[in-house]
Amino acid sequence: MIALVFWTCVVLVLYHHVGYPIAVRAIAAWFGRKSSASDAELAVLPSVTIIVPAHNEEAVIAAKIRNLAALEYPRDSLSVVLALDGCIDGTSAIARDLLGESGGLDLRIVEYPSNIGKIAVLNDQIGRAHSDVVALSDTSSLLEPQALLQAVRHFGCPSVGVVCPTYALIRPGSEGERAYWNYQTRVKIAEGAVGAPMGAHGAFYIFRRNLWKPLEPDTINDDFILPMRIVERGYDAVYDPEIVATELETSTARQNFRRRIRIGAGNLQQVLRVAGLADLRRPGVAFVFLSGKALRAFMPILLLIAAVSLPVLAVREGGFYLYAFAGEALVGLAVIADHLGVPRVIPRPARWAAYFVQGHAAGFIGALILLGGLQGHAWKFSAAAKAKT
Repeated sequence: MIALVFWTCVVLVLYHHVGYPIAVRAIAAWFGRKSSASDAELAVLPSVTIIVPAHNEEAVIAAKIRNLAALEYPRDSLSVVLALDGCIDGTSAIARDLLGESGGLDLRIVEYPSNIGKIAVLNDQIGRAHSDVVALSDTSSLLEPQALLQAVRHFGCPSVGVVCPTYALIRPGSEGERAYWNYQTRVKIAEGAVGAPMGAHGAFYIFRRNLWKPLEPDTINDDFILPMRIVERGYDAVYDPEIVATELETSTARQNFRRRIRIGAGNLQQVLRVAGLADLRRPGVAFVFLSGKALRAFMPILLLIAAVSLPVLAVREGGFYLYAFAGEALVGLAVIADHLGVPRVIPRPARWAAYFVQGHAAGFIGALILLGGLQGHAWKFSAAAKAKT
């Protein structure tokens, strides 16, 4: 029975991390749809509101404003809102000093006296927007000048409700983080061709304003639930690898771990809130949702069961299980070494595995927090961690 449980968990883990990426890329290559932008024609460019929520972002706000001012888009159709959420550092002063450098951009600064939280800010500001489309962007991410023009081209297809860019790190915090995001990019491109990319990146994404509905105040992963609810209603989501949002900040191993605890809690929450994506009447979307995000929410539990079962099997059966347990112990040492920031004396494959294990360990903690009803407590992470959630 222990062996059966162990191998069931292993098969599901391998399917999610190896089998599914291979399958979705193969299906995308053979049957996947092409990007709608290739055939789209827009007679008139839509009006766009870019909303940038910010909380104590003095280190990056100047670069963000200059980057927004460099966007190539008709100024009479573009407005930007910097929503300063209870900032107590120099973010507001720096932003106001740079208003003169906005190059004619319609840039408004909205200040909230107290920190009301990102979800409340988004609900308030999106609710006030009257543009055709709305774009959301983090303060710590930079866009290429053509990014907005490239993104809105997709809306020439009436079925497209949301457009997501590629996410790139200017300096990955670890070898594992670099490998992870390269993997994620390949998977999202394939998901977009088969059904829909599972979630956007908070760094930048854009959607039709009339398809938005307010988020619940306790929403954790807003950059998943907001765009995926649009897909749930029957609209398409496009993942465009030619649009790149570059993350400026680099997180430490501990910051990254805390960020992934939050994401882990959000993984479980979002599976419950957008369960309509599993509707088999849209088989492509259902396939990527069930194989990707839905199964990911349960990965920490499957890995924990396998990890606990393995030493028992190693003692009872020996052989393969004994070697596998030795590998598990090596990965455990790599996790500890990476978390403590000690010299990288462990082989690269073990470090990759350590990043993998850390992510799912954080996801398990996050799921416990969500199930325990503790998510109402303040999620006080570093600015770098918040920028990537």
